[in-house]
Amino acid sequence: MNKIMGEEKHNKKKIVYNNYQFYENPALTEFIEKQATKGYSLCGAMGKFLNILKFCYAKDELPKSYTILHKHLDEEIDKKIEDMKASNYKIVYQNNLYIVFQHASREDSEMELGKIKTKQNTLLGVPIKKSLALISALFVISIIGVILNILLIHDGNLHFNLLSLGLYLALIITFLFYFIGDLHDIIVGKGTSIDDKLYFSSRTKFKDILFRIGDILKFGILLGGILVSVMLLLDAKDEVSAINIFGMWLTYGIVGYTSRLKYQRSYISLLLIEVFLNSFQFLLK
Repeated sequence: MNKIMGEEKHNKKKIVYNNYQFYENPALTEFIEKQATKGYSLCGAMGKFLNILKFCYAKDELPKSYTILHKHLDEEIDKKIEDMKASNYKIVYQNNLYIVFQHASREDSEMELGKIKTKQNTLLGVPIKKSLALISALFVISIIGVILNILLIHDGNLHFNLLSLGLYLALIITFLFYFIGDLHDIIVGKGTSIDDKLYFSSRTKFKDILFRIGDILKFGILLGGILVSVMLLLDAKDEVSAINIFGMWLTYGIVGYTSRLKYQRSYISLLLIEVFLNSFQFLLK
């Protein structure tokens, strides 16, 4: 499903970049279990949000079932985690936010954790009405900001305005790849609604492709923006241009980091960054 970043010789190990959103916990679990049916057992992870998944190949090993539990989400879930630790359940990986247990079979997992996993999925679900309202508001503000930037592109430093406009458009387009992917899976029935909250039990291939494109675009935005900014800084004729560029990337970094914590790996941070950068630029004019 997710893009493979690297694979050692003889297919003994592979490292997979995890772009599953926080509300896709069941879909991520299904992905890990699918890898197990191919002989790849989860043997570790990296990053606060399980950003990198490490799989080890064991040809003769039977497929395993997994449970991913979020710490500090609910007292009952935290208590269950401690009980499972005391009962010597096999822990594949854990950090301050997540713990991944391995089970001998799916039946054992469902019998032991059915209620807890249902509760966790509900708590992690996306409030449909609030999320649509927020996304709609941010998207409208983003489009208005882009239009104003096009109309005022010759007001001030043209090179900086062109860089800003390109960055805003890239952020909106990248957001749309992710959003369309989610929208597609909701339409085909992969999104499940519980108490007006939405989560995904699995992913379609189409959504996975769009999310991969989004990942590539995000990396391209960061790398391309840095390179263009460096070129503009080297060619800057006045201090104002340099201050504008430094200020823009400081805003990008602060908003990107804080929204990542707030929305737990949600692509909505792309729109938040765009809106704040737009606001920052208009404050300078």
